Amino acid sequence: MIGDEAKRMRSVLLTFLDPHALERNIERMDLATQNHIRTCWEGVNSVANNIPGTRFHCAVKAADAIREELRLLARQRREALDKKMASPTQDLLSHLLVTSYAGGKFLSELEIVDNILLLLFASHDTTTSAITCVMKYLAELPEVYRMVLKGVLLKWEDLQKMRYSCNVVSEVMRLLPPVRGGFREAIVDFTYAGYTIPKGSKLIWDPGSTHMDPILFPEAEEFDGSRFEGAGPAPNSYVPFGGGPRICMGNVYARAQILVFLHSIVKRFEWDLSTPDEKLVYDPMPTPSQGLPVHLRPHQSSV
Repeated sequence: MIGDEAKRMRSVLLTFLDPHALERNIERMDLATQNHIRTCWEGVNSVANNIPGTRFHCAVKAADAIREELRLLARQRREALDKKMASPTQDLLSHLLVTSYAGGKFLSELEIVDNILLLLFASHDTTTSAITCVMKYLAELPEVYRMVLKGVLLKWEDLQKMRYSCNVVSEVMRLLPPVRGGFREAIVDFTYAGYTIPKGSKLIWDPGSTHMDPILFPEAEEFDGSRFEGAGPAPNSYVPFGGGPRICMGNVYARAQILVFLHSIVKRFEWDLSTPDEKLVYDPMPTPSQGLPVHLRPHQSSV
């Protein structure tokens, strides 16, 4: 999606992804996270089905199945909106169904379904990778864990106060950015590091290389959340979500998800890594090779 079409879609989606929209959902996110931890972490195990076939084939089948579910939900919601049984502003699905753009046109059902599916994928895998890496570093750095535990609160305004936790999450994503890069196209001729890059060239940017630049981040290989205190890193040097007009639309949402999870898990448990030297693989996001097994220990007064 490029040009005006991309701008149009961003403006539609950002209505439900900016801080004001997220503010009213933080408590719901917190309750859902706590419920997940109670049911899936505290004594209940589930076994995943092993479907034969390649990963890609399975992914395509899964995406098709999800699309059908989303189509059904979209049709049910449209009917509810027509009957005044749902609000046009209650969530992103309603918003996409009722919002028109230039010329009074509305998004097609396929456009709505594909964008919901995109958001489900983009907000799940990258955030899961980031949360996994946060748990890895908190297990390896008990002094950081203790400082995070001190700051556990929760409502939207409390997220703004969790400065130390925010800094820890930012530092984890500096060291292990969940996305390893993205593609761009040069819109003008330019010169970089002695090379001439002609207009139209396809480029790839790599946040990992930028984040490990010792000029931008002294002692770049060391974990140091204090880098993000005060004014923080120089503009466009910290880019786990990209930057500029194409910055990830869900970056505020992703940070909120991670902090909500951090709140729920740290206030209930401390943990050790079962395999301290477990290797990270990129698939394509940083993923512990064995899934990061941990030994959970509930706090005596966990709530």
